[in-house]
Amino acid sequence: MKERAIVRFSILIFWTFFWGLSVADKIIPDVHNLWVGKDFFALFVKFFGSLGLKNPIFATSALAVVSALEVINFVFYLLAIINFSKKKGNIAEKWFFRAVFASMILFSLFSIADQVFGDRFQLLEHGLFWLILIASWFLFKYVTNSEDHAISFKNSRSFKFTVLIGFVLTIITSISIVDFSNKTFSNVDSPVTGEEVASGVFKFNFPFLADKLVWEKTINTFKDNHPELKINYIYTGPSELNSKKKTHLLLYVFTEKNK
Repeated sequence: MKERAIVRFSILIFWTFFWGLSVADKIIPDVHNLWVGKDFFALFVKFFGSLGLKNPIFATSALAVVSALEVINFVFYLLAIINFSKKKGNIAEKWFFRAVFASMILFSLFSIADQVFGDRFQLLEHGLFWLILIASWFLFKYVTNSEDHAISFKNSRSFKFTVLIGFVLTIITSISIVDFSNKTFSNVDSPVTGEEVASGVFKFNFPFLADKLVWEKTINTFKDNHPELKINYIYTGPSELNSKKKTHLLLYVFTEKNK
């Protein structure tokens, strides 16, 4: 395979998987074994709620539109990579341009929404992706054909050694990931045990996989285990306190004795 073809194919692979996984994240928002989805509906409800639009129809409609646009993007990239694999370079280039243009529109909408909702971090991220799309198109379209050498790995000792090392590292990494997942997946639905840090004040360190269901189960379990206590306030700790810990959420529960 020629160097130019490898670069173009790599670009198509990246963006196809990027949008494919993004669509999958919308379809599977929950936490599963070896998969941690994001609850975009709750996020959209929060965003629109900050504008005073608390009716869930706004979040539902926005999420439906975004999901549809992402599916369209994914289909465009998929068609581009299919045609490229069939060595239909001109057709693949047309589909890739449509995909890039559609992605630019979507990231532009994301950036506008980030400014409206005041999410500066996401604004930076979406702006960078917009620039990367431009770079991807120019690299895909205008990468030079001069000195386009063919790359062959046949009978290459270094290639065989690299494949062997890569295979061993992949096996080791996969075993480590599966083992870690098996040990920590119980955090998905297990209540968190609190620690009394002051008189009547309990601290709960929620792990990364914990979601709102774990939060509810934790509070209910705490109330069942401490019937003599009455919960007065529940506060979430500032994110700065979690910077050096594998903690998703820091929760403080203020209680007093039942009278």
